[in-house]
Amino acid sequence: MLQKVLLQKLKPIFSLDMFSAVGTWAVVSFSACYFMLVSDSFDLGSVLVAACLHLTFITLWLLSTQTFTNNFSRTFKIALLISQYGCVIGLYFTVPYNYSAILVTIWCTLLPTVISMRLAILSAPLWSAPLWLIYQYYWHEEYALMSAVLFFMFNIFALIMVNTANKERLAKEHANQLNRQLLATQKLLSQANKQAERVRIARNIHDLLGHHLTALTINLQVASRISQGEAKEKIETCHGLAKLLLSDVREAVSEIREKSNIELKDALLALCDNLPGLKVQLQFDNNVKISEVNIADTIVKCVQESLTNTIKHSTADRLQLDIKQLEQAIAVNICDNGKPIKHLKVGNGLRGMAERLELIGGDVSFTHNVNGFRTSIIVPQAAQ
Repeated sequence: MLQKVLLQKLKPIFSLDMFSAVGTWAVVSFSACYFMLVSDSFDLGSVLVAACLHLTFITLWLLSTQTFTNNFSRTFKIALLISQYGCVIGLYFTVPYNYSAILVTIWCTLLPTVISMRLAILSAPLWSAPLWLIYQYYWHEEYALMSAVLFFMFNIFALIMVNTANKERLAKEHANQLNRQLLATQKLLSQANKQAERVRIARNIHDLLGHHLTALTINLQVASRISQGEAKEKIETCHGLAKLLLSDVREAVSEIREKSNIELKDALLALCDNLPGLKVQLQFDNNVKISEVNIADTIVKCVQESLTNTIKHSTADRLQLDIKQLEQAIAVNICDNGKPIKHLKVGNGLRGMAERLELIGGDVSFTHNVNGFRTSIIVPQAAQ
């Protein structure tokens, strides 16, 4: 169990793209330091400076790729990028090998996470030019301009590939989200159809069979009063059986109506299945009874909004969803393990959630602390 948890934690760190970036950095940094060390043109101090710059660069780069930095301000993220680029410029002046510019290619893959793709491409000549200027005029390399142009094209290619990969990832996540919503809606529709069929059958039994049995009971009661002897005894027996049958019919109709409640759990399971980077634990009280489709649909929509907000705006990897039947209400509690936020901004999603609940007489509150973000929903039983 412990090994499984550790693997889940390490998975985003040792992904294939991360491994290729770190592997490329390792080849560039170790080869540069080795060639400088065996060369007679550089002392040990220069090699140590180059090693420190390489280590600082990859440390800052790895920090920028971690999910917990999503809660950091945009200014801090830009500062991280500038610091990494500063390390590269320092390497340009320290290392005489222009293939150190490969680090810029690694660095530029982070640009679309902070600035727009358009701005990243337009600014590419600015952060690619120092390679040509430094190696042309500081190291006096003959083909510095050609190297700079080649690495510039590499950088543009890397930006385009990262942008394409991000679009594909977002499209896939959106498709999966729509699929989960479709499955949840399908579950609700199936439950609604079953509920409507049960109610129709119960209504027919009550209106037809119940009506005839009531009439039969009345007629037998009248016949009992105007008859005598053995015939009266038989009629009274039939009257008792008719009353008993009418009582059984009413109980059956009541039971059918009680069993026509919406099974909300199936829809929630479909909605919470296979979420990217988020594990949902569902605790569902079996005593929960919802007979109105719009009540169930509202709860599903609110849970869906909470899941979307957690994935997009939180660092949480776990979410607890509790549905309980209280004495006079249904309680829905949603709590994640994300890091605390400084200021809660109520956007359109949270406002829409409150508006949906207001239509059915419900209420919602949002709280956040060191334990995570919590959404508490109350649907009064009277609203059903």
